Amino acid sequence: MSLPVNCRTLLKLIPRRQLGVRLYSLATTKFPTPVLTSTTPLVSSAISRFKSKGSKQKQKESEDEEETEEEIEDFDNLIVDKQTKVTTLRVSSLRADVVLKSCLHISRSKVDEAFYESKIRINGKKLLKKSDPVQEGDEIDIVREIDTNNPNFLNVARVEVLQIAPKSQSFSLRARRCKSLLIENYEDKWTPAS
Repeated sequence: MSLPVNCRTLLKLIPRRQLGVRLYSLATTKFPTPVLTSTTPLVSSAISRFKSKGSKQKQKESEDEEETEEEIEDFDNLIVDKQTKVTTLRVSSLRADVVLKSCLHISRSKVDEAFYESKIRINGKKLLKKSDPVQEGDEIDIVREIDTNNPNFLNVARVEVLQIAPKSQSFSLRARRCKSLLIENYEDKWTPAS
C-alpha cells in the first residue's frame, strides 16, 4: 500500500506518537485510501474544512446595497452648498407643520404663526391646512421676507422631501433643508400681510 505524497511527507516529518495520529486503511473500497485522524490540533490544521458560501453571499449583497446607499448620499452631498444640508430623521406623522418643525428645528408655535400669516407654501401653492400630508418630492417653503435688493425675489427657508419610509409607529424622512434661500417670487405673488 502506498500513501499519497502529502501524507507520506507528513508522517516522515513528525513521529506518530507525538502527534497522536492513527493510520487507517479502508479495505472494503476498490482503491484503499489512507485516513488520518488526530487528537492534536497540529494535524487538524492539515485537514481543511469546507464551509457553506451562503452567508458570505448574503454579506456581499448587503455590502453592495450599503455601497449604493452611500453613493446616493455622496451624490446628494455634492449637490448641496454651505447653507443646505441633507438630514434623515423620524417624524410621528407626515403633516406639513410637523415636517417643518422637525427639519428646520423651529418651534411649533412659530410654524403656526407662519401658517396664519400665509407664509407657508408647498410646491409654490399656499398651504390651506396645517394637517395636509407631504409626499416625496414636495418642496415646502416658509417665506422669511422680500429681498431688500430686488422686490421680485423672496428669502425663504426650504425643505425638500427626498424619501419617506414607514417605520413602526413613525416615518423615516430624508430631506434636504436650506434655512436661507433666495428664490423668484411665486406665480401668485406673495405679499406680506399688514
